[in-house]
Amino acid sequence: MDNFTARRLLDSNMTKTMGCTDIGVVGYIASIGAYILRNSVIKSVKLVMSEELYKNAVNVGVPGLNKSGLDKALALGILLKNPKKQLSVFESVTNDDIDKIDELLSKIDVSITYKKFDDIVLYEELYITSTEGDEARIIIKDFYDNVVSVTRNGERLSEFEKEALIERVNKYKIEKYDEILDFVEKGDFEGLDELFRIAEIQYENARVEIKKNNSDSLVENISKDQKGCMYDLSNFLRIHITVPASKRMQGDIYTVYGVAGSGNLGIGTLVTPMFLADAFGFDQEKRRKLIVLSFYTSVYVKQEMSVVTVLCGTGHATGCSAAAVSTYAKEGSRAEIKQAINIYLSAQMGVVCDGAKLSCTYKVAFAAMNGMIASKTVLDHTSQYDGYGINKLDIDETIKNLGKLNNEVLSSANHGIIDLI
Repeated sequence: MDNFTARRLLDSNMTKTMGCTDIGVVGYIASIGAYILRNSVIKSVKLVMSEELYKNAVNVGVPGLNKSGLDKALALGILLKNPKKQLSVFESVTNDDIDKIDELLSKIDVSITYKKFDDIVLYEELYITSTEGDEARIIIKDFYDNVVSVTRNGERLSEFEKEALIERVNKYKIEKYDEILDFVEKGDFEGLDELFRIAEIQYENARVEIKKNNSDSLVENISKDQKGCMYDLSNFLRIHITVPASKRMQGDIYTVYGVAGSGNLGIGTLVTPMFLADAFGFDQEKRRKLIVLSFYTSVYVKQEMSVVTVLCGTGHATGCSAAAVSTYAKEGSRAEIKQAINIYLSAQMGVVCDGAKLSCTYKVAFAAMNGMIASKTVLDHTSQYDGYGINKLDIDETIKNLGKLNNEVLSSANHGIIDLI
């Protein structure tokens, strides 16, 4: 992996978002429709979603409301009508907007349905009409901010569309995990300043929220003995991830930078290396290497999985990146880094996604904890890994099997999960 590819992967896998990404895209598409018909009175809104997207959006909190509701997310997007904000459209919500939601919903017809698409896991189509007879149709597919079609009264409005996003995302791909390790060891991170800046922001935002709850969990308040114990450190890391993740999942006004389409993955991926660097007192060079290793490990894991996953893709990518950076921080070898990832997945690969909601905070936090424990198991030379089952001795084969399990073997499981929830 060279610097050019690293920058392109950063550009296509880092997104600013407000609240859970899956509810953010509902507000985003409504905001586009309302902006197009901004000089008209809205009459009706019809939203069709893929069942995978519905599963992840139906129970998650709407930013500013602290409760779920797809109809309320649509109404809020209509009131804000600011598509330039994209997935962080809820960032500008005010109490005045919130007070108007119920009134708006009482005046418009709202229809929300979902269905299974044969070859698409992320699909959202909005049809919005006005009392004056105007209409608009917007389609988002394959990726959360990939607007592929916008029409007003049958006329295509290309200025809203994000040209060739998926082609750009898929064009640059990490073929083997050794590419990441080679890139980290080389240490030439020219052009990645934005990654380091965002990691600082994400970590400091987490610390601000922790101070409001339990400042004893901050790195400067952890004892020397606790810093020397991976078990204790993993518990403090859990708090650093749980606190910010819970804010966004319950619907607080809290902006995060998502990685590979997931805000919680952004928290787990970027907070973990920053926390470890602080705990171990690393210099800037070592800190940056941890951030790069964590980010591209998460990207590598998620690139094999569909955008909206059957398995907990956020948890799996967070756990793998935590296993990798924990091992690297403790001077583990290349082989031990790979084995730590394999140990993590051998125990956690079966964790499924049952829709985005508050308890997802524990999935991502426990994944980071377990990633650290997998690292300790390897470094203590107490692991016995044979490569049988889905997990193979070759980490690249394991990650590909994770993708096949999610995308192919379990592809029909979402329908049953939706029935259960």
